[in-house]
Amino acid sequence: MRRFQVIILAFCIIFSFCSSGKRYYHIPAKNERRVYSGLEYFIEKYAHAYKKRSAVVVTNHSGLDYYLQRNIDLFRDNGIEIAFILVPEHGLYGYQNDYDKEMYNVSEELNAIVYNMHKLNKASLKSLLSIADIVIFDIQDMGMRCYTYISNLKFVMDVLNGEDKELIVLDRPNPIGFLGVDGSYLDEKFFSRYISAFPVPFIYGMTIGESALYYKGEFVKDVMLNVIPLVNYDRDMLYNETMLPWVPPSPNLPTFESSVVYSAVVLLEGINISLGRGTTKPFEYLGAPWIEPISFCEGLKGLGLCNFNFRPICFKPTFSKHKDEKCGGVHILYMGGRFSPTEVSYRLIRYIMETYKECKWEKYRDGFDIDYLAGTDKLREAITRGMDYRDFYDEIKDEIENYRKVRAKYLLY
Repeated sequence: MRRFQVIILAFCIIFSFCSSGKRYYHIPAKNERRVYSGLEYFIEKYAHAYKKRSAVVVTNHSGLDYYLQRNIDLFRDNGIEIAFILVPEHGLYGYQNDYDKEMYNVSEELNAIVYNMHKLNKASLKSLLSIADIVIFDIQDMGMRCYTYISNLKFVMDVLNGEDKELIVLDRPNPIGFLGVDGSYLDEKFFSRYISAFPVPFIYGMTIGESALYYKGEFVKDVMLNVIPLVNYDRDMLYNETMLPWVPPSPNLPTFESSVVYSAVVLLEGINISLGRGTTKPFEYLGAPWIEPISFCEGLKGLGLCNFNFRPICFKPTFSKHKDEKCGGVHILYMGGRFSPTEVSYRLIRYIMETYKECKWEKYRDGFDIDYLAGTDKLREAITRGMDYRDFYDEIKDEIENYRKVRAKYLLY
């Protein structure tokens, strides 16, 4: 009987904890295993200082804590008033592949006005930010320059430079931080507001918080920046080792493994093959209607990309490139370990272009899509000339090393 009473009491305690509107937070001791996000650290240590302050929150569906509670709710629970929300590409809930139609809408669920950052220019954003006391940035980044969330951070910091308004960046892990620094530093000729805006190499090896410190220190020194760090984080961690839940940052990155593969193949968007958008394996399926899968698979296996393996497949995208066409191709599988994303992309593109006469560079503006993705025309020109990757790397290695020296000043982990 006594044992039964203990069980009932334990159940009641657990139930009351789980049904409570607020979680109990504590900052972990160093020997605790999981990583605590900047959001959790902020709620525990700093949120009380901003009670009754109004905030613009730059966020999306990834702004969750360990218990999958929304940052907006946590801020309000701690007395922070929400002026409105700014959302990046893919919208508030992260499911929209094309999010450029509406300037703003009203979220009845969150009881807040939600503005589309892709519809705002610098003047309009400055006017909007003037309404609030503080700006909070809390979005899961991907660690790649072409991933537009880092461009949103730059946009906000450019507008706040010289303004008497605090920017609070809540840090989150970099899913590909273990890969370090890789790829060309951005050439200003290929600046694009979204895919090539942040002045770093293609893979920049920093968390979103470190990136904010770097951009302030090197480019916008008059931003009132406060970075709330991660606790127990090591940049060599794979995302699953943080023990934080993986919330797909966009529709085409359903797992943390897909984010790793994404870094290795995203530059292939610069040629006319499908990367599996519109399938169940975005960025893990590669192919085109004019590719025979078995020979293609054998050819890619022959490239010696030891961190990846390939299996022949056929697929039919429901949207994006080669929509509703049967494509032959491969399923690319990440097998573990460190690699150079730029090298993998370089060797894949070179092989495909040399093997299939149908393969072409995609056009963008008056030039080529690949130049804006890579942030340089050196990569395209090297592949066109048939250069070995090592020779291409020799052309960019000095800019990578110069960046590493600058970056070292801003690393938190």
